[in-house]
Amino acid sequence: MRIAVIGDLHYPELTLDNHLIADARHEFYETFMKKFFSIPADLYVSIGDLTNYGTAEELEDIYSIIRRHGKQFVHVLGNHDVYDMKRQDVLEITQQERFQLIETETAMLAFLDTTREQDLKDCGGILDPVQQEWLKSVVDYSEEMPLLVFGHHPIHATTTMSEKMMHYVHPLQPIQEILQKKQGPGLYINGHNHYNSIALRKRWTFLQLAAVLDEQAARVIDVSDSLISIDSIDLSDPLLKEQATIIGKAINHFSLREDSLGTEADLKHLIPLMPAVKKPVAKAKSVAPL
Repeated sequence: MRIAVIGDLHYPELTLDNHLIADARHEFYETFMKKFFSIPADLYVSIGDLTNYGTAEELEDIYSIIRRHGKQFVHVLGNHDVYDMKRQDVLEITQQERFQLIETETAMLAFLDTTREQDLKDCGGILDPVQQEWLKSVVDYSEEMPLLVFGHHPIHATTTMSEKMMHYVHPLQPIQEILQKKQGPGLYINGHNHYNSIALRKRWTFLQLAAVLDEQAARVIDVSDSLISIDSIDLSDPLLKEQATIIGKAINHFSLREDSLGTEADLKHLIPLMPAVKKPVAKAKSVAPL
């Protein structure tokens, strides 16, 4: 199975302050998403902050681009996606699940919602009790099969910046303890901190992606019987970079990174797998309520 993932996209609406970026916004996001969906993959994932403020205009505009490509797409909610509207209103527009499990023959994929709804003072992550119990059941159910968990916020003290206030899922919540119950290999994928990073903690590998306006790239995760391979696909060109800079400098609630986004070691990684008994799976399914 092959999964293509992008970091924080921050699609912005046009305001009186930034209306002059209309052409750059249109051309950048049309071109970038076309390149993203041109990557051969079975599943395409946004790791959250798909939008810059979660307005109806932002969501409808970016989803009009996404739906034209007709690919299987999962949108993990990020804190910026639920700033303007209530979570349920966002889900009605996107037609996405809040959290869900997708089963395949080679791995199980769990998608979390780590956001605080309409909280402009605390952009850090949480995991509510319902999802805690659900994640426990998923970890137990996955047994020795590879488990890939997608959440917008990083786990505390793993990837770059994840020890900084509001840059992690709050450590008082037992998500680390839940994950460490995993019998087989685990891969946790997140965004939020706008830096590329890979960290190893016991059975788990933690993969963090930079924001798209800082780096026009995607991660490709290949899962086979013997290996999980993480690679980086460069989607940039001079015009895209110029447009990204114009947008990043003009919009609120976002700042372009001026320092290094990581090293080569933060872009690629291999996770060897031991043979595991496969669960019979008729088709991918969702097991979580909205």
